[in-house]
Amino acid sequence: MSLKQVTIVYADDAVGSYTLHRRPVPRRGILQLAPGQSAEGYGTKITTDLVLKFRGDTTERRVYATCYSNAASHWIIHHGKKLWLKTHSQDEILD
Repeated sequence: MSLKQVTIVYADDAVGSYTLHRRPVPRRGILQLAPGQSAEGYGTKITTDLVLKFRGDTTERRVYATCYSNAASHWIIHHGKKLWLKTHSQDEILD
């Protein structure tokens, strides 16, 4: 059996520094679930209320989460590639 090697590429390493901004997404149902989120709260591409802007760039990129169990990993799509965020802290959100 051959194991597939997974390479993690971080956004700040690949492109540069960034800022996070709050841009709410519509919620659905009585549980107020985000797009991509199951009724249990899990999912592989959950749309978050955050967007990311790289320094010197005007484009906002939606931040997604992959969540199973009690932890989530956050990432964006940049030029068709998945780039991961090293940290996701309330202190880093500008607006």
